[in-house]
Amino acid sequence: MKISIPINHHYYESTFFDENRLWHAFKIKYNKDKKALQKDLFIDVFVLSTKSQDFSQLQIIGFKDRRNKLEDEEQLVLKLFTQKRKEERSFAIQTGLFAGVLYHKGYKFNIQTNYGTVFLHRMLNFVNDIYVETKDVNAVAQKKSNEFQYIIAYLFVQSLEKASVLGLPKKYTQVTERSSKVRGKININEYLKRDIPFQGKLTSTYRTQKYIQEIIDVLFAAVKKVEEYLGIHYKSKIIGVYQALNEHHSKNYVSQRVIEKAKNNAVLYNPLYKPFAEVLKYAEILLKNQEIESSKTNNQLKTYGYMFDISQLFEVYLEKLLSKHFTDWVINGQEELKVYKGLFFGGRMFPDLVMRHKQTQEVIVFDAKFKKMDGKYKDLDRPDFYQIHTYMQYYMPNIIFGGLIYPLSKELSKEKSVSNGLFGNNINTPDFIVDGVYVNDTMDMTALIESENKFLKRIELQIENCRTTHKQKAS
Repeated sequence: MKISIPINHHYYESTFFDENRLWHAFKIKYNKDKKALQKDLFIDVFVLSTKSQDFSQLQIIGFKDRRNKLEDEEQLVLKLFTQKRKEERSFAIQTGLFAGVLYHKGYKFNIQTNYGTVFLHRMLNFVNDIYVETKDVNAVAQKKSNEFQYIIAYLFVQSLEKASVLGLPKKYTQVTERSSKVRGKININEYLKRDIPFQGKLTSTYRTQKYIQEIIDVLFAAVKKVEEYLGIHYKSKIIGVYQALNEHHSKNYVSQRVIEKAKNNAVLYNPLYKPFAEVLKYAEILLKNQEIESSKTNNQLKTYGYMFDISQLFEVYLEKLLSKHFTDWVINGQEELKVYKGLFFGGRMFPDLVMRHKQTQEVIVFDAKFKKMDGKYKDLDRPDFYQIHTYMQYYMPNIIFGGLIYPLSKELSKEKSVSNGLFGNNINTPDFIVDGVYVNDTMDMTALIESENKFLKRIELQIENCRTTHKQKAS
């Protein structure tokens, strides 16, 4: 039994399920299944967060190599609980900013974004430095697959393409062969035993490079799995690698033991082959998901799944979108700010995006928030509001403006989303804005790119306005 639910669901504690809606969401018809669901999921409060013990059983896919926010603060993944109102029982399924597929007690939670696969595809391409869209998102070959299985398959293909530029992992091994041609050193012992009198062949020993079998087998199995999600046409991106894998794989079943041997092979410590560690991570998720889908329940693991840190994906997307457009500026993601050095209350801060002009040293600072924003007061979290104002004050006097950037579910007017001066004080202080890329799940790629360009144009105009205002005040 499974349910599809968006990220940040029940965030405002206003989206309870009654019994009928709950059964409909899980597509349950029979009374025995209804009773089992209540007993399994809602008899107690269940909380899964980044600090929970069960969290280690999840495969977390991030999109940034730098600071890991998961180590700093507790973040919600899933919370299940009930509430009784006037003898009526209501059920709550609360989610955070992690999207993906989660299995809990045999039930599948497909936690989705609210903005459609086109936006996910676009953000993912930016992570892989692909900025020109030549065709629409292709339909997934396998109807039962979800948007995240597609993304895993896509990430696997992209990472394999990059990692295999210098070839598949090999290691030196010693080979002994009996032949009329001599390679390496002649084996004297074998010569004395077998080649007197000489019969035209000698035994020699030499070192050569060979593919690592378990890595080849895992990669080949994953490539075949990718076909189910992306279709055959994606082979064209890795045709050379596919031919090598097809030629050298052992045709043996790829078990979990083989996957572990591949992941832990010492060759991955070689800088030449280090990128394959990432490739094998995606391959494992693809192959493990195959095992889970083939079984209705997983009795060994109470909670299991793979989750995407969508907030990180959004940050990387914005960083590269701004970098590509504003070539006169240096854009840094997660710039480390050390405050109160040497004091017991000293610490660090990490604004998501810092734009610094290459010549004037003007600064713009943004925090990226992958949360709902349609221009309502409740959409802006108080901690986010105070945090960005702290960052802006840190960068004075070089900062010209700053703000919070969202995937907008409603286009905002300048009159309602731009403050002339910090805290609304129309004095010599930086402006504060709330802005972002307007996006919805019905957009095609053309409409999305047009929305991006409108966002970039608004930032351009804001820079010009701030410079003009600053000159007027200075004079």
